[in-house]
This record gives sequence, C-alpha cells and structure tokens, in this order.
Amino acid sequence: MFPAIPAPSDGQVRIPIEVKLKPGWYYNAAQRAFVSDSGETIKPAGLPRKSKIVTKVPPASGKKKLSMAEQDLQRYLQVILPPDESAADHVKTVKSWACIADARTGPEISLP
Repeated sequence: MFPAIPAPSDGQVRIPIEVKLKPGWYYNAAQRAFVSDSGETIKPAGLPRKSKIVTKVPPASGKKKLSMAEQDLQRYLQVILPPDESAADHVKTVKSWACIADARTGPEISLP
C-alpha cells in the first residue's frame, strides 16, 4: 500500500469549514445572509474578505414539497476562505453565529 501524498500547496485546493445549520434556518445567497423560517436574518460577520459561503445542494423552490431527508440536506454548507487563510483559525467565529448547529474544518485531502 502506498502512503498518502498531500495535495499541492499552490492555493488551488483549500480546506473548507463544514457547517450544519440549526433546524429552521437556510442560507440565502442573494441576500448573503442566514434566514430563519420566522424571518429572522443573520449576516455572517468576522470572515476575511473574499470568503464564500456555498450550499452543498441547490436551494429548493418549495420547502413544503421536500421530504424530511431533503430538508435536512438543505442545512449543510461550506465556508470557503481565501487561499492564504486557515480554516481552523475561523471555526470559532463561524460557531458563534446563532444559526449554526455545528462547524468544523473539512478533511485533509490527499492524492492516492
């Protein structure tokens, strides 16, 4: 068996912050904010410039039409930081947002 080879460190491959939202919350990319089912809004603060928040699945048009499993999938997203920033340095900031159920650094990747 061959040992794992680290990914190139040229900034093209970044380790994201994996995030799970609390039930009843979703990320609205157009507003760049987290929105609750009751209409409360939280703007993500404390991240470096050029950070991106991306959902893992496309947003659904009609939430009531989704199964419970599909609704659960809507709660997962990633925070992708600029190449010169470490995800581990910003997990605490992300966890401080009231809509976050869990946040952690993504796995280290390697080439086979």
